[in-house]
Amino acid sequence: MSEPPPSPGGKKKMPKHLRHAVSSRSKVVTATRSKRKPRVYLVKRFTGEPMREWVQRNLESSLAGNTFSATMAILSTFQALFHVSLNWTGLRIGLDSWMQEVDFSLNLVFTLEYIVHVYAAFDRLEYIVSFFPLVEFAVVLPSWFDLITTHTPSIDYADTLPQVSRMLRPLRFIRIFRLVQFATSSLQQQAWAAMLTIVSIVFTTAGVVQATEACLQECDGEPKVCKCRDWSFPNLLYFVVVSISTLGYGDIAPVSTSGKFVIAFVILFTFIVVPIQVNRIQATITSHTDYSSAYSEAKLHPHVILTGFVNADSLSVFFGEFFHPSNLNWNERVVILNAAPPTPEINKVLHAYDSKVQYIVGSPMLDEDLTRAVLCDASACYVLVNRQSSRPQYADQCCALITIALRRGNPTCPIYAQIINSRNAATLLKMGASDVVVVGMLKFSILGRSCQVNGLPTLLLNLLAQCNSDLDSHHSSLQWQCQYLHGYMHGIFLVDIPRTFSSLTFGDLIRFLYDKASIIPLAMLTDDGVRFIDMDFKLGATADPTLCCKVYAIAKGLSAVEGVMKIPPEQILSYRKGMRRKGKSTSTNNLMDMKKIKPALGNEIEQIHESVINMYSVAEGYDVEAAMGLADKDASGYNTSSPERLLGEMSEYERFAALGVPDDVTDHIVVCGFPSDTYHFIKTIREAPMPDDNTPSPAVVFLASKCLDEREFERLRGFCDVYFVQGSPVNFGDLKKTNIRFAISVLILTQASEAQYSDPNMVDADAITIVRYIVEISQRTRMPNLVVELDKSSNVKLLSSLANERRTSSAFGLPALVVRNVSYRSPRRDSVSSLARRDSFWSSLDEGDGNTDASLVLEEFIASGRVFMNSMLDSLMSECYRKPWITQFLHILISGSVNDLEERRLFQVEAPDELVALKYGECFRKFLDMASCTIIGLWRPERGVVLPHPCVFINPPMELQIEPGDLFFVVGKPFTFTSSPDIFAP
Repeated sequence: MSEPPPSPGGKKKMPKHLRHAVSSRSKVVTATRSKRKPRVYLVKRFTGEPMREWVQRNLESSLAGNTFSATMAILSTFQALFHVSLNWTGLRIGLDSWMQEVDFSLNLVFTLEYIVHVYAAFDRLEYIVSFFPLVEFAVVLPSWFDLITTHTPSIDYADTLPQVSRMLRPLRFIRIFRLVQFATSSLQQQAWAAMLTIVSIVFTTAGVVQATEACLQECDGEPKVCKCRDWSFPNLLYFVVVSISTLGYGDIAPVSTSGKFVIAFVILFTFIVVPIQVNRIQATITSHTDYSSAYSEAKLHPHVILTGFVNADSLSVFFGEFFHPSNLNWNERVVILNAAPPTPEINKVLHAYDSKVQYIVGSPMLDEDLTRAVLCDASACYVLVNRQSSRPQYADQCCALITIALRRGNPTCPIYAQIINSRNAATLLKMGASDVVVVGMLKFSILGRSCQVNGLPTLLLNLLAQCNSDLDSHHSSLQWQCQYLHGYMHGIFLVDIPRTFSSLTFGDLIRFLYDKASIIPLAMLTDDGVRFIDMDFKLGATADPTLCCKVYAIAKGLSAVEGVMKIPPEQILSYRKGMRRKGKSTSTNNLMDMKKIKPALGNEIEQIHESVINMYSVAEGYDVEAAMGLADKDASGYNTSSPERLLGEMSEYERFAALGVPDDVTDHIVVCGFPSDTYHFIKTIREAPMPDDNTPSPAVVFLASKCLDEREFERLRGFCDVYFVQGSPVNFGDLKKTNIRFAISVLILTQASEAQYSDPNMVDADAITIVRYIVEISQRTRMPNLVVELDKSSNVKLLSSLANERRTSSAFGLPALVVRNVSYRSPRRDSVSSLARRDSFWSSLDEGDGNTDASLVLEEFIASGRVFMNSMLDSLMSECYRKPWITQFLHILISGSVNDLEERRLFQVEAPDELVALKYGECFRKFLDMASCTIIGLWRPERGVVLPHPCVFINPPMELQIEPGDLFFVVGKPFTFTSSPDIFAP
């Protein structure tokens, strides 16, 4: 009969997982529990398996066997301690009945164990004569001897059998070796074995000496006369330790002959056994380095996992960015999981970050190695690719497999991966990567734009690589250095805009932050990813009660970014009222487009992730279209309509390889070497904005020792004005074939790999040599925009005449660069005090709080924007952690977005006459108000002694005066003053 329902007052709150078990009538709660899987204590016996083999298999690998071994180890330890307690004050001859029962019961268990092991042994004779089975057999004999003595009245306690029994009993201390099975590693096992060896020797010897020295008959004489002496167990322990350590104080000494023999034997035995155990520990420690241990500080310090292709250069740049003070990663650790031990070069980098980095030798494809790296608690994972791999597709496949393994081990951890081919980007994102850095596409897109945008490599390098300290606080005698370092202090940050900025337009936000904090917002994080925003877009509210939106902005360090949240609301409200009075109308179409934009807080991971996948899918679609040769025939300039051709007529590929460069090709781009992603390199050049509609995109001439393969050529069939010259860039004749005297830009690519040189720093030898030949051939004509790719950042010192001036003992300088028109050497100062001030300035740079060589920032080829360093890609990889979706921001900054009808991106315009002599701050406001664009810096050409070489100034001081020839870096809808001459008209 069911119970009555409880009263409402006494009704208890039912857990959710039990509510389904409440009957609608009886109200009887029946908690359902899932059936626990029964434990299997014994392994299953195979058909036809002998009983002996089944027993042996159970002893070794079954739950019952493991439990049995653990129980025997505990009983062995108890038996040893029981023996010590019985003989603590002296040898006990007769035992009480309960003592005999306990001793015999334990002995009976060990006897049965010994019989079972003998029965299950594969070779019983070999097992019986082994060392530990012999000890086991000797240990069980005393209790049986005592049983025989008890039931045989003729045997006295002083006879041989009881005496042998008393001498064999101490051997039970050797059984404590069973405790070794509780060790969790081989190193612990060897350490426990060494410790238990010494303990068993000491206790066993003490017990044997106690039994041999004991006085079985009463003797009133001196111990030396009686040849016996009763010793307590503590005194014997002291005596044995002193004896085997060869100290021998002489206060305690054996008096019987058998006791002396036992001590002599034990000392010799110890000399042999203990060194063997010590050597085993040393060998184990040697084989088990720190790289085989697991990360043990996951609960104290959050960590990220770095895996894939690891080398010293990538780690140095990555650590320098990751542990930079502005990243707030002071409490985080980096766990490197690599299949190979660290090289000497990697060890140097690891020693610099010894307390923050742990290197683990293991494979990310194995679950046990991922467990050692504590993947389940990782804050983020990085997968690096081998950028110099001869098989780029295989390198990308390796990164894809690692990404899958990491995602399977941690479904929520952000995973940032590098790949080479853009065709694999969307696939990798679908496999679980949170974001990807497409090395080939990104690098050659930047290099392609660098051929038309002067100083672009340095602009991006300085924005991505965070500086070491407040460098602009160091006083230099050269004004350009102070202005340049002021820009070097800037970086790209994801800035939280407070809720108080709501109702302002995006243009008002730029104007306000630039005036108050010298911060330049460029793009906004929306639910569709990173986007450039119209200046008339009105900021609204988000789900966060304290934030208005998140924007990617250029700011001078973390302090400036943090200052945005500290701006008094009164200033913002006052500024907002002023802007309302100056409000201007906006077109209906723009209003409709702007309503579709929804600011995001970064939590809309899935939606933003889909937008990134779509971005790379579009790029992949263009790539496949070009690879299939389906580009428009009229736009290509190549005859691809018919596969048939006349006998003796060359194919398109053969004509491309043999045609050369027409004589009328001018204002073109010369590329020394072939990019690994030629398609995206040319695509970026073709899609770049031109000065006006009548100016065609520049022709591209490749100079290399051999032509690219036919399969890669198929991807280029859709592009016109692409030529190839077979030859060497270090041959003047081959350089002249490219019409280099009329080129507007020359790009020098690093082609060699580290494997070709014994010294990996020689990887840029070809590129550095080519620079000299380019300078030689251009000395009597105008110098083109020269851009050099370097794999090793330190090699930039070999390009710079400033490096030769500072390091006069160097034998590897480039004399040609010192005397030609691209050698922008600063004149020597005769004043000793000036030299002292200059040396002090360089010393202050070298003593930064980072680990990179800070003096590189003022090398001439870097300051002038002529060097692209691959370390930029590693800096970007590190920035992905604290600045999510920064790769998408960089992509739209360089190439624009396919969804942006305004085609906003980074471009460059020359300062018009009406802006010359104005201050930079005034020009910033004119561009913002009249052109709806944002300028983020300028490139200034050489000015003689005042500015001995071109220089890139990022967000320079507002007081900087604009000079003729300055080129502005502009972000917005591309325009030219030729096409829009009245854009700054009042």
